[in-house]
Formats: sequence, structure tokens, C-alpha cells
Amino acid sequence: MKVALIHATTTALKPIEEAFRKVAPEVELLHFMDTHLLTMIEESGSLTPEIARRFSKSVSLAAEARPDCIQLTCSAFNPLTAILQPLCRVKMFRSDEAMLDEALEYNRIGLISTVRETPEALINYLQARQPNCAIESVVDPGIIHLLFEGKKEEHDERVRRMVAEMDGKVDVIVLSQYSMAHVANQVTPNTPILVAPEATAKRCFQYILQK
Repeated sequence: MKVALIHATTTALKPIEEAFRKVAPEVELLHFMDTHLLTMIEESGSLTPEIARRFSKSVSLAAEARPDCIQLTCSAFNPLTAILQPLCRVKMFRSDEAMLDEALEYNRIGLISTVRETPEALINYLQARQPNCAIESVVDPGIIHLLFEGKKEEHDERVRRMVAEMDGKVDVIVLSQYSMAHVANQVTPNTPILVAPEATAKRCFQYILQK
């Protein structure tokens, strides 16, 4: 059993590896990384044709490895799955779909993000499946780069502030990036918190078993 993981940032590696070790340690993980993609989307503010073409190269490489499925780990690039899936014989999963499907069990959903472009991708997914769902979004753009600079505590504190700001205003809080998943263990809000890595690993494993 093999899962190909497509990353746009190194901060996604540890969370998803830990999740698979917990959920399905027998699955072999194949990593495909292009960190320049994050820079490109931050500079452009949207998914440009150039980004789509570059991202498609990672998808092609992943598919050539003949995995059981391909799993994205960066939310900002999720809309590209709808474009690229028809061109790829291997099943592709968005980074957040398993988590967001859980979020749709609640009426009021709060999104916390550290990349400016992420909320739109998540909101589009949620509204496509449940048009009347109520969504609140809080973004602290670019603080994911604090992790690259070794400023983990500052990053975590700013995420904790967003959780505190959202707590009680919604029925569930979604930590949008894999890089934030560890912060869920640092807070005790009254509102339930969802993170993507473990839900993602479970979704992939279930898919493989049902093939």
C-alpha cells in the first residue's frame, strides 16, 4: 500500500507522517515537495495558470510512482484537484476534505488560517456541499513563515489567539493548515477543534482497503 503526498511546505511533513504512523503504519508514504509553489501563490494572490502547470508536474511525478492514491497536504492548492483529476488515473484527495466533511456535521463553522489564500478554497468546498452553512473566517496571513524561521512559539501564540477569538462564536473550529495541527493540543476551548492530518490518513486508508 502506497500513498503519494504532494507538499508545498515542509511544515506538513511531520503532522501527516505522525498521523499515518498512528492510523496506518503499514502504508508507505512517497513525498513530492515543491516549496516554490507557496511563494508563487503568495506573490500572485491566486491560482494562476503558471501555478497550475507547475503543480501538475508534481502530480505527474506522483502518479508515475503508481501509488494507491495521491494526497495533497496544502489547502491553498485544493481547487486544482478538480482540474487535474480527469487527467490522472490515480485518485486524488484534497488536503482538507476529510476534515471538512466532519465540519459539515455542525451548523456554524469557524475557519482559522495562516495563509491568505486558504479560506477561499475551504469556503468553496463547504458551500458547494452545504450552500446554507454559516462560516466565520479568521486569517493571520503569512505567519506560517514563522515556522520556517524557527519562531514556533510566536507562531503558536498567534494561532492560539485566533482560537480564543473564535471560541464560542461557532459550533466547531477548523485549523486549516497541517502546520497548525499541533496547536490543538495547546488549547482547551469550549468549542470542538478539527485538524486535518489524522482525518486525512483515515480517509486514505479506508479508500485503499475498499479498492
